[in-house]
Amino acid sequence: MRTAYCYDERFLQHETGLDGHRLPDGAILEPIEHPSSARIIRRTAQLIASSGLLTDALIVPARPATEAELTAYHTPEYIAHVQRVTAEGGGWLDPETPVAPGSWDAALLAAGAAIELTNAVLDDHARHAFGLLRPPGHHAMRAQGMGFCVFNNVVIAVRHAQRRGIQRVMVLDWDVHHGNGTQDAFWDDPSVLFVSLHQENWYPEGWGAVDHVGGPGAEGTTVNIPLPPGTGNRGYLLALERVVLPIAREFRPEMVFVSAGQDASMDDPLGRMLVTMSGYRRMSELVRELAESVCGGRLVVLMEGGYSLRYVPYCTLAILEGIMGQQSGIPDPHEGTSELAQAEREFRPDQESAIETARQVLSRYWDL
Repeated sequence: MRTAYCYDERFLQHETGLDGHRLPDGAILEPIEHPSSARIIRRTAQLIASSGLLTDALIVPARPATEAELTAYHTPEYIAHVQRVTAEGGGWLDPETPVAPGSWDAALLAAGAAIELTNAVLDDHARHAFGLLRPPGHHAMRAQGMGFCVFNNVVIAVRHAQRRGIQRVMVLDWDVHHGNGTQDAFWDDPSVLFVSLHQENWYPEGWGAVDHVGGPGAEGTTVNIPLPPGTGNRGYLLALERVVLPIAREFRPEMVFVSAGQDASMDDPLGRMLVTMSGYRRMSELVRELAESVCGGRLVVLMEGGYSLRYVPYCTLAILEGIMGQQSGIPDPHEGTSELAQAEREFRPDQESAIETARQVLSRYWDL
């Protein structure tokens, strides 16, 4: 049951600097820290290191991904563009995605770390794996960085697993924003089941509708479950139990990946959901149990978004607890507050209705 873990200080070379309304001359009006701050990952790493959970973990070193590994999804032209922009002092890959001179090395290391964690599981050195990666990846398209993402770490890792002989893969993305880059990569590929739980009508615009089910020949292997604002633990768990887990058991993946974005939390400034530390722990337990039942436990969880400097570290720790089947004893920082109690009670008919709509759409392809 050993768990592999990877975090590297060099990930923090991806410095996003200041954000705000940019004027035509490039100046920033009323500058604030960019939401995707390296401080969040640093604090998360510190909390995990102090938790005691890593005592028996397999620590996997990061290494740079090669161009051949990156081109499993990204175009050579896009890769060269990222390298050029960073070498010239940094800039913007799209209006939301800044890169700094150190972002090139950080992005290569994040993608390479995802591959090495995959190898650790495939080589039976570990049963499960967690990568505290930076920069994130699930918005990155084949030829375009976007949504704070540079290279699509989970797509690169999945394609690596398939090159090593894994045939059927499941990717579960619970980031509050739809994983458009990951969906794009697997839209026409029936060998990959892509499942996204996300806030409806959020980011990016036009992606993640419930009737987006995959291209010709792959219908049903893209699963979108858009959830209304305010969905918390009960809604997310109900979506897993009624839709995601039955589909996964029928699909029977040989390996499971999770794009773990903690921006569906009750504290996040870029989401409007109410998932708490206990919700993330239970979701992770369910995914671990799924992997144990269908694919010998082969599970790789990779960090995506999450923008609450205070709460992301705790929610990420809860995910690691769920994967490992251990408790650190570190409490939710909101414990005992009325806000936490209200968030954990929150459940409305519109949440169940959204899940039922998804179930009806997907029952055309799966036995639900």
